[in-house]
Amino acid sequence: MDDDGTSTTATAAMTATAASVVPSVEAGRSLDLPANLQPPSASNSPSTVSPIKALPGVPDEVVRACHDAIESAAAPFGATSVRVSSAGSIRRLSPDTISAPVEVSIDYVRQGKVETRQAPIKCELNATGGVIGLT
Repeated sequence: MDDDGTSTTATAAMTATAASVVPSVEAGRSLDLPANLQPPSASNSPSTVSPIKALPGVPDEVVRACHDAIESAAAPFGATSVRVSSAGSIRRLSPDTISAPVEVSIDYVRQGKVETRQAPIKCELNATGGVIGLT
């Protein structure tokens, strides 16, 4: 975790944390990366980039679990870097499910240039801390 509250790693340096569960094991399938975070060639949304700033509310272990799930979902698209930070307060969806607002920025290399996709999303986790949805 960086001093500014963001989590940043390159996809080649993925590490597991106690709070994260491999999505395909947890839910029996891979998680889908929201369209607004997919590379420009795979999405019609325009790319707007500004520095992401953490808003307090989402605990570091939840940010890390969301980061790892987003990184896994972005890897098939060729992501080179994933940054995730808290974007407000966690919301309880049910006794066993929470929704964590996070701000995400993903870098992709396209035609020798870095293109960045950035968007706020909701990261849903189950009672064991496993990520079960990205919206």
